[in-house]
Amino acid sequence: MAGKKKRGGVRRMAGNIIMICLAGIVVVSGWRVYKILRDYKTTNDIYKRIAELAQPQGWNGDVDFDALREVNPDIAAWLYYESTNINYPVVKGEDNDYYLQVGFDNTWALGGTLFIDCITERPFEQFNTIIYGHHMKDGSMFGDIKKLKDPEYAKEHPQLDLITPDAKHHLRICAFLNQPSDSIVYNTNYDDEDTEGKQKYIDDVRATADYLTDEPMTVDDRLVILSTCAYEYQNARYVVVCRMIPWKES
Repeated sequence: MAGKKKRGGVRRMAGNIIMICLAGIVVVSGWRVYKILRDYKTTNDIYKRIAELAQPQGWNGDVDFDALREVNPDIAAWLYYESTNINYPVVKGEDNDYYLQVGFDNTWALGGTLFIDCITERPFEQFNTIIYGHHMKDGSMFGDIKKLKDPEYAKEHPQLDLITPDAKHHLRICAFLNQPSDSIVYNTNYDDEDTEGKQKYIDDVRATADYLTDEPMTVDDRLVILSTCAYEYQNARYVVVCRMIPWKES
């Protein structure tokens, strides 16, 4: 009888320990979920304020770059993609690390800031310009680029808007790629006269694209490359290749 009581006490103790462990797991998991949601909200709140500052009347293609420069002199452009969360400032920093988890207002932000590859010599004036952004799970920053995995989505939403302090452009989608981080698509700073190099770049994009649209690409074009992390394999990237078209021509 004493043995049965002892075994029963051990079972109860083991059960209590398991319950405590499970409760601890629930608390820790709940805290992690809360922290993630809080961090996402922090980033989204930053860019809601910045959008209201840059476009007090909402999106109409006009951007108050003077107001943006007062917040951050690294401002280089504004990128907008209708029907997605993409409505953000684009910066060019001294390296490709600072803006990974720093918002446009230079405060900590999980989603960071959209930024141009720091080695770019003449952003939006040379053959290709690369813009990086985080793939956020709530679709913010460049999270909505995953929608372009579907060529039908690209067909229905064929262009983005890119506004710089000097001009307005549409970005016509030419290709969608799923490439590793060392892909040739990240080559940049081609000489204006390097027709052969630029043509090889275009040929490689065409050869490796998941799909191409009807939008042409030539060595005389200016391309904008949008890049974000993909999670389909190690160091995978979703890449959207776009052609710049002056606003007045569309």
